[in-house]
Amino acid sequence: MSTVGIGLIGCGNRLTEVMARVVQGHEGVRVTALCDVSDDALDLARRRCECPDAVVHQDYRDLINDPSVDWVAVGSWNCFHKEHILAALEAEKHVFSEKPLTINIEDCALLKKAIEEKKLLFSMGFILRYAEFYRRVKALIEDGVIGEIVSFEFNETLDFNHGGYIMQDWRRFRENAGTHLLEKCSHDFDLANWLTGSLPVRTASFGGLSFFTPENAGLINEIEPTEDGVPAYQTWQQMGIYTRANRLNPFTTEKNIIDNQVVILEYANGVRATFHTNLNTAIPERRFYLCGTKGTIRGDVMAGHIEYRRIGFDPGTVHEKTASGGHGGADGILADGIRDSMLNGTVPVVGLEDGVKSAVACFGVDKAMDSGQVVDLRPMWDLVDIQP
Repeated sequence: MSTVGIGLIGCGNRLTEVMARVVQGHEGVRVTALCDVSDDALDLARRRCECPDAVVHQDYRDLINDPSVDWVAVGSWNCFHKEHILAALEAEKHVFSEKPLTINIEDCALLKKAIEEKKLLFSMGFILRYAEFYRRVKALIEDGVIGEIVSFEFNETLDFNHGGYIMQDWRRFRENAGTHLLEKCSHDFDLANWLTGSLPVRTASFGGLSFFTPENAGLINEIEPTEDGVPAYQTWQQMGIYTRANRLNPFTTEKNIIDNQVVILEYANGVRATFHTNLNTAIPERRFYLCGTKGTIRGDVMAGHIEYRRIGFDPGTVHEKTASGGHGGADGILADGIRDSMLNGTVPVVGLEDGVKSAVACFGVDKAMDSGQVVDLRPMWDLVDIQP
């Protein structure tokens, strides 16, 4: 069997971590080409992906047309995803892309049309779809444990240091990453679409920048630093190539994203939901609370805990444990899935259309927040030729 060559565009922390898991210990796949504007990022990729001899291309188009590259892995800033993905598809290369798909709906429509005209594989980096926690919740729903879903709550509230990282990173600008909801919470909206088997058609939302403002900068000094002397809100700074090079204060930096947002959703199948995100919490959660006609499921992937109970007189509550943490132990499972697609042509668990659906849901929600109005998403689904 010939070796599958992978070309990385955007060699930051996340993509190199994923691709390192894909290639390490597996001779059938290897990283053959790299493209990034940062020498530090290129060094990180060479080290993590064990590819010291990978060809470095200054122009992403040269990487895409490199005959050693069979799969293009896109980890660039979100604002560049469309051009990198589209070029790869036009060159007849299979694609793995980190989320979100794009930062505007027109590019979503363009990419959806492009993939439909090709016989190529496309894998989206929605890692939570691979997590044992969410697979178990999905199985409970499909087994009828709670009957038909009527309504649910879900959230993604971040540890204060995680929030501080975002507010000093390149992600703090919509023109680079899209909105916070799109960049960080597109995972959650993908899960909601998947769990409900439906798509949102109406939404209202309220949000703003309430905490990470210059007036609150003194709060850093009210919290004891770590044992190593790292100030509060700064402990993630070493994780990012951008944040290491640009040591910024998350309170005083210029930014145009929100740090808290609430959402109301109505799905095409009649299910209703609320969503909440906040970038400054002491108890971070990624929780679903699903109410059905015959029972209730409650679970938080951060804790790795699922509980469910049938409606009735003292039926008892069932408690289950799964892998915990932000990704629910799914990093290795995602890598196995990507590698299986590369070696065996297996259709990825999450594809381009899933990326379109998640992105359009986020676009609709943020349109509602920006306009202060209830937004009908059905015209947006028409733009991407998807029937909700």
